[in-house]
Amino acid sequence: MENAYDALRLRIETFVQEREWSQFHSPKNLATCLSVEASELLAHYTWTRQGGDDGPPGTQSPDTALVTAEAADIFISLLNFCHVSGIDLLKATHEKLTVLESKYPVALSKGSAVKNPGNI
Repeated sequence: MENAYDALRLRIETFVQEREWSQFHSPKNLATCLSVEASELLAHYTWTRQGGDDGPPGTQSPDTALVTAEAADIFISLLNFCHVSGIDLLKATHEKLTVLESKYPVALSKGSAVKNPGNI
């Protein structure tokens, strides 16, 4: 039985194939696209302020719908990149989390923003 992740990957692959966009989807192009999409998300937060206070014009929180659309663009770009690059994203993410759990043990990392907690 197909899960939601596999169904989404297939839908994206079909979308790309129907438009004959695979010819443009090299790892380099998709990595570039991923960076551009992430920058577009970040642009929505330029000059915004943290917290609920009303600040000067232009410092308000970004429109949730626009931020949501950018997050979806990033996810689609990442899935396309992984597909073309032969990366099993779920497996890679589980493996990376195992490394991070070892690198950032709870006892040294909880509540801390220190990059290398074992070196303080």
